[in-house]
Amino acid sequence: MSSLPDLPVEVWRQILASLVRSPGAFLSDRQDPFSEVRDVDLFFNKDMKTQSALRLVCKDWHDVVTELAYEQLHFTSMGQVTEVANRIEESRRCSEKNDLGMYTRRIDLKLKNPSDQCSKELARILRCTPNLEVFVNGNYHVATNPNFHFTPQAQMPTETIDALVKSCSRSLRRVEWTSDEHPSWSDLMRVLQTATGIRSLTLANIYGLLTEKPSNQFLILPNLKTLVLGDKSSFSHASLGNVPLNALLTILSKAPEQLPSLERLEGFSPFSPDFLRTHGPKVRIIRTVACTPLLHEIIATCPNLDTFITVFPHHILDLLSHPSLKRIGIFPISEDPIGVPPDIFSAYIMKPLEDLLSQIDESHLPKLVQVRIRNIGTLANIANHPTFLKRWWKRWNLRGVRFDDKDGQPLYLLCQGAAKISSN
Repeated sequence: MSSLPDLPVEVWRQILASLVRSPGAFLSDRQDPFSEVRDVDLFFNKDMKTQSALRLVCKDWHDVVTELAYEQLHFTSMGQVTEVANRIEESRRCSEKNDLGMYTRRIDLKLKNPSDQCSKELARILRCTPNLEVFVNGNYHVATNPNFHFTPQAQMPTETIDALVKSCSRSLRRVEWTSDEHPSWSDLMRVLQTATGIRSLTLANIYGLLTEKPSNQFLILPNLKTLVLGDKSSFSHASLGNVPLNALLTILSKAPEQLPSLERLEGFSPFSPDFLRTHGPKVRIIRTVACTPLLHEIIATCPNLDTFITVFPHHILDLLSHPSLKRIGIFPISEDPIGVPPDIFSAYIMKPLEDLLSQIDESHLPKLVQVRIRNIGTLANIANHPTFLKRWWKRWNLRGVRFDDKDGQPLYLLCQGAAKISSN
């Protein structure tokens, strides 16, 4: 075997980074909704076998790959949190030069019923990661009593928020609470007031009574570009009529300068017309349900809208009229795999989908260039309806409109793929 090229460590770092890093993991904003790469898939792209093999090559590579591995931390168990907390603190004590926490740019949490001790360990990590840019809390809680089937809501511990604010507020660019663990009103306000560089905020809910919300608060988020309220698969149901999220929108509706950089709005409640009237002209991307009662007001108050995504099977779109809308996405309410009998799928998916496409076709959208169906989860089996796909592809093609699947490929190709599978 020939020897390795004699290159400086800095050069090897760039080469190894391309092998170890997850593409897009450190984006300060969410992926474009039409992107083929989902945010939820980023941490699954990490190749742990490759990392382990690279560490064994030589000491320099071991050190570089270890540093790169600590750029993005993903926790699914209490043991992982404790182990990383110990390693990071130990590296800080041993040498400032090899302080692993200084390399951490993203933390993803997906812990089941995290304990108070787990929160303390996480706070230890956050106190050592002053360069953290992306913080995603996907912790989830399940009822301990098997007779209860509801999802309990939980407050993100104030101790963890304290560490996040004190150590990471200057570097934070993207913060997400995507599941059952939510910040309290006071903790949320502390994060938003101190981490003024945040460009993307996702908030499934706010923990606590409405009486705990700040009064006469003039909140300014100068760099916020993306606001997502409610982020479960059925986020629209979580947001429709959600009192805490509506209250937050009210706080942010007093003046346009509160959100000078806003461009993208997802999962918001339709019962906040004041918010739309205040910030609508800035918005370029909207994702919500088609049956929201204020859909036409949404369209009217967002004259510069470029992309509209409707969550299916809510399909009462009616006829739209918009001078600048270019892209329409039809995304499933759930991306989890499902299986239903063909007749049920035809009645409850294909018929509403036909109605929705007809409404889009009849709308006045002179700038429309793309219609995308995200064929995953609830919509995965549309490939089994080739007549439908070919007919609509021809219709949109005649109008000069792309009719694509989730990967940006023409939907008629799904028919060919399904035919090949059936022939085998």
